[in-house]
Amino acid sequence: MTSSFSRIYHRAMSIMTSKALLLAAAAAAAVVCLGSFARQNFRGEIISSSLRSTTRSYELLDTTGPLSRLKAANSKSDNGDSYFVFLQKFPLENTWGLLFHTEVVVCNRHAFDEDFITLLDSLAEKLSPSADEKVPFVQVPEEQWIKQSESKCVELGYGGGPCTTPCCGSPHRNENTNYALNSRQAVISNAVGEEKQLFLYGKKDGISGMDAYRAVCQNKRNMMAVIDGGDKLPKCVSNWSGEDYNPITNNCNTYTSTVLKCVYGLSDQKPNLGVSDMVRVTCPTEKSEDGEITHQCLIPTETTVMNILRNVDGETKKEE
Repeated sequence: MTSSFSRIYHRAMSIMTSKALLLAAAAAAAVVCLGSFARQNFRGEIISSSLRSTTRSYELLDTTGPLSRLKAANSKSDNGDSYFVFLQKFPLENTWGLLFHTEVVVCNRHAFDEDFITLLDSLAEKLSPSADEKVPFVQVPEEQWIKQSESKCVELGYGGGPCTTPCCGSPHRNENTNYALNSRQAVISNAVGEEKQLFLYGKKDGISGMDAYRAVCQNKRNMMAVIDGGDKLPKCVSNWSGEDYNPITNNCNTYTSTVLKCVYGLSDQKPNLGVSDMVRVTCPTEKSEDGEITHQCLIPTETTVMNILRNVDGETKKEE
């Protein structure tokens, strides 16, 4: 009786062990498949034509010397112009509408016709603080923004990629600096452009999209192209290289939060992004030229660059 029970027990245990092994193998295979799927679909890879993997591929402003080049890059748009700041939202391919990519688009108000400007001004009024709550953004009707075909906006986006140069994950080519509001093209390849949504976050005077890019990238693009000193500049939340990308802690939505909050002083709340946007950014503490402490990403000035150049030169002489 005992022997018969023992055989039954060992047979049952053998079957259970086999099933456990099969379940473990299936789980391992699922993890591998999910990991491969995630790499292909969840990580927003920047479009290869926009990828810059080395400083040699950076375009210099001219050939008159480092300081002349940097001076042109550092000047703020003190032209008194007003700019509309938008957020565009795209679902990612093969994620069943659960994961999203966002980008900031900045447009001079003169880029649009009077009817659209009137619409945007009326929408902007809804963003003002009310007695009940602050409205952080308002959706722009597609039937209106689809008509805006002038390539006079600046597209600010971020994605992953095999590059380590600061800001190589944030393309800044002609197609990004001459962007039409009705474009459905994103800086990454797996955004569903046909389902783009557009939201107005506010109006800002004097800070263009080019200024915003320089603030976020701290002019590292130009600095690293002329001297080995790009790492001396402060980070604006991240270095924004392709390798800095993390699908949870440092993704495209972290980048747009940085632009909105740390450059324009606007809300970093987003329109129903769910798990795609789980990080609340902390803006850096910087000192402006007049000595004022500010919690934002400042546009690098010529004085800032000159001080860095002097420090780099002093360190070089010490090493010699």
